[in-house]
Amino acid sequence: MNNIKNKWLVPCCVAGLVLLTVSSCKKYLNQAPENALTRDDFFKTEVDANAAIMGVYDALQGCADEFITWGEFRADLVSPLTNNDITYPYFQLFEHTRPASVWSQPYNLIARANTVIERVPEIPALDNRFTEEESKAIVGEALFLRSLAYFYLVRTFKEVPLVLQPPSNDAVNYLVPKATADSILNQVEADLAIAESSVPAAYGKPAETRGRVTKGAVNALQADVFLWRAKYEAAAAAAKKVIDNAGYTLVPGVDWFNIFSQKNATESIFEIQYDYQLSETNSLRGISGNFLMNPVLFGYFESEKDQLRGLNRTFREAGSRTYWKYTGLNTDNIERPTNDPNFILYRLPDLMLLRAEALVHLRAEDKAEAASLLNQVRERVGLSPYDFLDAAAPRELFIELILKERAMELAMEGKRWFDLVRVATNEEQPDLLISRVVAGRTVAERSQIRARIIDPRGWYLPIHRDELNRNPNLVQNPYYR
Repeated sequence: MNNIKNKWLVPCCVAGLVLLTVSSCKKYLNQAPENALTRDDFFKTEVDANAAIMGVYDALQGCADEFITWGEFRADLVSPLTNNDITYPYFQLFEHTRPASVWSQPYNLIARANTVIERVPEIPALDNRFTEEESKAIVGEALFLRSLAYFYLVRTFKEVPLVLQPPSNDAVNYLVPKATADSILNQVEADLAIAESSVPAAYGKPAETRGRVTKGAVNALQADVFLWRAKYEAAAAAAKKVIDNAGYTLVPGVDWFNIFSQKNATESIFEIQYDYQLSETNSLRGISGNFLMNPVLFGYFESEKDQLRGLNRTFREAGSRTYWKYTGLNTDNIERPTNDPNFILYRLPDLMLLRAEALVHLRAEDKAEAASLLNQVRERVGLSPYDFLDAAAPRELFIELILKERAMELAMEGKRWFDLVRVATNEEQPDLLISRVVAGRTVAERSQIRARIIDPRGWYLPIHRDELNRNPNLVQNPYYR
């Protein structure tokens, strides 16, 4: 079996894919490229296939800003230092010219993945050193990465164009209308089923196993997608595959901050990898520096006396409670010297809590396991278990405690807004989201914020003006018309 080296280990290998993707990702939805001949010449060898998939990971590196912005800053765990282009999602005031509505980076990821999906299967017939099994593994990685991009887009905009063809020739139509969320997620589920059957369980090095697509990563995304769609049996089963995977173990509580400072911990399932020595940096330090920890989250840490995830771990006191996960090098108030923290997409406690949430929607006897999973996350960091949770405990209580635990465990990891939207939608309780977001705002802001999110259609972002101008088949999302 071929051992493909990672893009972040061999930076030169993306050069080929840079030539074969769209010349500008912003043009992907409205313009066919002019480099089909380059593409035809490129996909002939094992080396070409390896370079191509590394180019898809290169595009993934460009998505971290969008992923954290879309998943975190509208919720109740952050407070802005100033009102600027980074922090305005907190204020829930969206116009179709705001940068949060720019989707070019995820669509660049989709474009590169589509090229791999179409062209890599042709290579085994041209290069006998490259097997069908290796080809399917690479295509599986690309299917996962495309699915990941679409899952973020659906959760953020609800309906977006579903583009499954690469930018290969003039016959491809990129001026496509929006597809329904269900049709996109049906495609995601189908693609992930293929990916699960073809990608490996692990690679040779931790940075590869945690930074490339594995079966565990596929199962994690499946669990997330299924839970978003209220497919509780499927979500619980997918999450269990991750939990039962011997490749993932919880980090001891005393080492909890090392998950972020040292990268690729034993509980990490999938991280976007960065290395400043390879000129791979990101904006996570700067972005998180625009926010303080919201009093809501501080209240959770204070009431629980959570010392292993609180001060000098999730946040630090430096005149104000600033976030520390991407900024800190250690728990002694020493800052990270470089702008290359990894962005963790999935880790084991996330999946344990997702399974717990799914289980409480199933049978009464499943609540015991849900309580056990929730308590394992707590006890890992020295917090007392919820001994009062049993089969008779109401689902609403479980949901409340799971959301609280996810806040303390996963703050500033791009999860909270999606958590609130998912639970409020699946429980058919829009006030669950509205009340939490409003409670996380200042008294002066609350009435205005409530008015902006009282309609669940406003939980999704508008399509950017530039995209509407480029593509006459797009229509603005209902809330913003």
